[in-house]
Amino acid sequence: MDFTEIYRQSSSLVTFSPGAQFILTAVENRIIVRRTDTLQITRTWLLDASSSPTLASLTTLRSKPNSSLNSSSQQDAWISHIGWSCDSEYIFAACAKRAVVHIRKLQDEDWTGRIDCGAEGLVKAEWAPDGRTILCFSDWGLRVTIWSLVTGSATYIQFPVHTDRGYAFRADGRYFILAERHKSRDTLGVYDAADSYKLVNHFPLPTSSLASLSLSPVGDYLAVWEGPTEYKLYIMNLAGSTIATFSPDRDPGLGIRCVAWHPSGSFLSIGGWDDKVYILDNLTWSPLVTFELSGKVPNGVIVWREPSKWLEATEGRDEMPTAVHIFDFPKPSPKLRSVILHTQPVQHVLWNPVRNGNLIICCGSCSVYTWSNEWIGAEGEEEEIAECIGVPAKKFSTRDIKFSPDGKAFALLDKDQFCCAFEVQVDEDDQ
Repeated sequence: MDFTEIYRQSSSLVTFSPGAQFILTAVENRIIVRRTDTLQITRTWLLDASSSPTLASLTTLRSKPNSSLNSSSQQDAWISHIGWSCDSEYIFAACAKRAVVHIRKLQDEDWTGRIDCGAEGLVKAEWAPDGRTILCFSDWGLRVTIWSLVTGSATYIQFPVHTDRGYAFRADGRYFILAERHKSRDTLGVYDAADSYKLVNHFPLPTSSLASLSLSPVGDYLAVWEGPTEYKLYIMNLAGSTIATFSPDRDPGLGIRCVAWHPSGSFLSIGGWDDKVYILDNLTWSPLVTFELSGKVPNGVIVWREPSKWLEATEGRDEMPTAVHIFDFPKPSPKLRSVILHTQPVQHVLWNPVRNGNLIICCGSCSVYTWSNEWIGAEGEEEEIAECIGVPAKKFSTRDIKFSPDGKAFALLDKDQFCCAFEVQVDEDDQ
């Protein structure tokens, strides 16, 4: 594994371009574009730190002179969100506390664009799948404003339930799904992204306090689930019909923690606070299998990085914050394959977006951990391997990791710095 030099970043804002040729970073109120292969700077812009006119007027009316607020005011101008358009032609950088979104064009350094969000403020901004539309979520859950770079017009949708979840685009980008709250009831709006986000369907949801939603990769089913105190999930279609309801036979006392679809949309995994993962199939919407992560590790399962006297101390039971469970799924039947144990709590786990059998893990230490089933043994059989790879830096704690879209590199993030790692390619002639 080859590592680059250490570079500055702020707010963990590091992202690869969709084509994996460039990497975009933010350092306070400056955005920097580097080439992925050399990390040389291609473009850099220092952004205007002024607030939107409306927000600036409101701030002037209610503010009082105070010299101790100078440093805080400077940090208010820092960039909070960045993103690439789908074709890597445009870049946006948003400053949430100043309610401003700056837009730049990679091939034209002089081209500029700016969105002033006004009195409703700004919590989050992101690109729509078409790469020419930006979604701006306002403060206090008032509305979502959809800005078009093509027409310069805006479309407004009122009262989203959440700003960081509870919405999705269909895989082809045609429809935008948004959970909304109207008259104290959870509702769902379906909007046509190809027709200026006109409302296609709007219907009430069976939830009393929606936690989030997840649209299947195929786009035919929608999973919505209750808040943290009730373990209940509903399967719906975009016409508004409830197809199935899932709740464990024994109430675990707390709600659903996370939900994920199988890439084919044939299965749905549901994880709760009871250390159980339910796998539902899309024919009966009943549990195909249930994994109990807190149980003893069964025979035949590979355990990597087993600490000293682990069996004696735990009787074969693993400590959940430090364990990564890897399952074979779905052939011939789902089963636990390996457990990777760490001495520190696991912070992030990512699958390689291209290579299915390649996994990367970070625990906030000076190392990064990898697992792969791509190794070929002496007898030509597939084997797996887990490695601990140290970051060659005096002071570096890997707090986050981000893969490039082509799976050939990944970025390692510390609090205010980052580096990139590339797997060494060995030519067949050199073997």
